[in-house]
Amino acid sequence: MLPAHVAARSFYMNRKPSRWAGCSVLLSLCFSLNAANAASCEDVRILVSGYFSNVHVYDACTGAYVRNLDDAGRIRGAQAVKVGPDGKLWVVSEEASTLLRYDANTLAFVDTFARVEPGWGMTGVAFSGDSAYVSSYATGALRKFTVATGAAENLPTAGTLLRGPDNGMMEAPDGKIYVPGYDSNNVVQFDPQARSYASFIGVRDNGLRAARGLLLNAAGNKLYLTGERSNQVLRYNFPGGGLDKVITSTINTPTGMAWHPDGSLLVAGSGSSGSGVIKIDAETGQEKSLFIPTGSGGVSGMTYIAVIPKGSVTTEPPNAATIGSQYWLTALGRLDGTRVELEANTALGTAFGAAFNPAAVQKPRWGTIRLNFLSCTEAELTWQSSGENSARFGNGGYRIERMLITPATVDCRRTGIAGAPNSNWVQGAWYGGPSRDGEGFMLDTDGNGLVFLTWFTYRPAQSQGGNPAT
Repeated sequence: MLPAHVAARSFYMNRKPSRWAGCSVLLSLCFSLNAANAASCEDVRILVSGYFSNVHVYDACTGAYVRNLDDAGRIRGAQAVKVGPDGKLWVVSEEASTLLRYDANTLAFVDTFARVEPGWGMTGVAFSGDSAYVSSYATGALRKFTVATGAAENLPTAGTLLRGPDNGMMEAPDGKIYVPGYDSNNVVQFDPQARSYASFIGVRDNGLRAARGLLLNAAGNKLYLTGERSNQVLRYNFPGGGLDKVITSTINTPTGMAWHPDGSLLVAGSGSSGSGVIKIDAETGQEKSLFIPTGSGGVSGMTYIAVIPKGSVTTEPPNAATIGSQYWLTALGRLDGTRVELEANTALGTAFGAAFNPAAVQKPRWGTIRLNFLSCTEAELTWQSSGENSARFGNGGYRIERMLITPATVDCRRTGIAGAPNSNWVQGAWYGGPSRDGEGFMLDTDGNGLVFLTWFTYRPAQSQGGNPAT
């Protein structure tokens, strides 16, 4: 089901590329206004949000499709994309009602920073100080998140002054946040310190309809604005306001803008050169080329473009002197009185960091691990890893003990293992005492007797020169 603001404009979608067919563009202030023009196209990449597809990565020199940002299904209804003050890449996923973060260098997924209510319609994100501000298309409200902790705060609304805040919202060098009102056909200024709103570009000023994209020039004294339904790219004086120039009115449904490193203005819309991301002269509005055609790389329903630095990914070889011969395995079993027998497996087939491929992981059987608990704090450990269906580490055993006394341990000592109401007393860190400091075990339980064990140990001595990734 489409979000309400898409359905409400379905009549428009039948005539022209929809609101989703354009691209709202903002450079993160972390990349900075001047950096975009100073950088080489080899130093940056272009990300295009496709509402019905993904966030797509393109070569900034040629416009060629490179890859999808995330194929794990996390991104649904892609909207604003920008680098935050923490150096991570933030993505608004409207249909999933999530605010996601990625590594800005490797583009690997980091975490889901925040979730909002379904139907809230999160579209834009802007940063001010140590906070992230997001906009709700459905309610017209802004919400503030503390970047370090994720703590959320609902802010006062602008009332009828702002309706349908869209993904072009941005923070400017004056410390204010500027929000395009798609349904109110204006641009509103929000002061994070005073927590107040003011009109910056009035309702339907110079014929403006469906305000969408906002972009400052390198000098920070001109603000570019797109009107999707008025087919305009307008330029206003900043921060004083007032129309400076109509850049073009010949690109249909222009939505997003960004600075290409060659100084061209990238505009999303449909022009004489075709539909997609178009390079135009930022002063005359003349079309130069169709840089990224609609549909390239499978992009569908463009909503936003970000031009971000590629960053640097280390290519130094791993330091073999610090890798060592660590080895770990996992095991699962069920507690029977004071004993548990666990089937153990190891993992191999992939590599560290960005090279990790879950589809390549293999989990062969390692062997059997047995624990006989002598008390709430001590156990006899034995293992058998021999024969065809094993890792052939051999057979052996020794006594282990708890590293920390937990509240569940204290309760167990009062009742004894036999009188314990559940298996929570098992949970925690165990090791072989001071004589075996350097390897250990983590035990977890569901409280009903199911026990999960992780054993952090080492390879057999004769195989320690092997590949650390296996």
